[in-house]
Amino acid sequence: MKNLKPKIAIVGGAGFIGISLTRHLSKKFEVKILDVRKPPKDLEGFVGYTRCDVRKYREVAEGLDDVNLAIHTAIVQIPLINKHKSLGYAVNVVGTQNVCEAVEKNPKIKGMILAGTWHTVGERDLQGIIDEEFGFRPDKVEGRARLYALSKMAQETIVRYYDEMDVKIYGIIRMGTVLGEGMPPETAASIFIKRGLRGESITPFRHSMHRPMLYVDIRDICKAYEIYASKILNGEYGKGENSLAHIVNVYYPRPITILDLAEIVRKSIVKCTDGKVRPKIEILDKGIPPLFKEDDKNRIRVSMEKAKSLLGLEKLRGPEKTLAEIIKRTLARM
Repeated sequence: MKNLKPKIAIVGGAGFIGISLTRHLSKKFEVKILDVRKPPKDLEGFVGYTRCDVRKYREVAEGLDDVNLAIHTAIVQIPLINKHKSLGYAVNVVGTQNVCEAVEKNPKIKGMILAGTWHTVGERDLQGIIDEEFGFRPDKVEGRARLYALSKMAQETIVRYYDEMDVKIYGIIRMGTVLGEGMPPETAASIFIKRGLRGESITPFRHSMHRPMLYVDIRDICKAYEIYASKILNGEYGKGENSLAHIVNVYYPRPITILDLAEIVRKSIVKCTDGKVRPKIEILDKGIPPLFKEDDKNRIRVSMEKAKSLLGLEKLRGPEKTLAEIIKRTLARM
């Protein structure tokens, strides 16, 4: 019998977000991964895979030829984007243009969803309600994150333009910094957990320890994409004059600082090891003037109204619960 499930392609699907989405969405949809990297072996024979360089339009168009919806997660991140700026532009900007163009030209495809980020709003001098209309502030991030923020802005601009130009839905899910099993090892959460479980000091930097961060659990992200994809495929979203209608922020509404993150990890490790491991928090001073004040996190409030109305997400998992679960599973494997 012919498989009647809608087919979704995850462009850049061999990364942390893409793999997590693949495992979740394959329960409901037929899923294929487009990437220059092969997916993990446990996904072989379980989902489709097509080698695809997002910088090459023909490969993108051919990879999307037999699908009904595209999810675009391909990205060159920090620190690679600062070392290889041309590569960052080719993947992040040209690649996004290629995906949008292939979606527009393929009559089988009903739309696409871009994996966006909260970092487009900046990090410093945040104040007021952070909602989908908050705006872009790429020069309000640390220098190392500026090109990344600019490229995510460029991706959003391209996607929004196509959304207003085409009859299809081009949506954006702006994600908080994602926490979950398999998250990249260079993230602060990964580093803090690894050091803490070894009994070493957890070491936030003094200049950035009060930076407000917006986090989200990978399971909430997967659910958000499932709902959004289903609504696009079912034709539940109409076109509006402003592409802002198809952008939604998905992050836990309470901001926490890097220092808060360190303390949450420390407390979770102590609790999960019954006090056998008690890491200390050691503030590292790199000689950089402080970029944030202790009360900066209290100057902002996150709106969840769009996530509730557009995706029906009433409640998201908090960082404390997510980190405790990660630590417990990590200990079980040790």
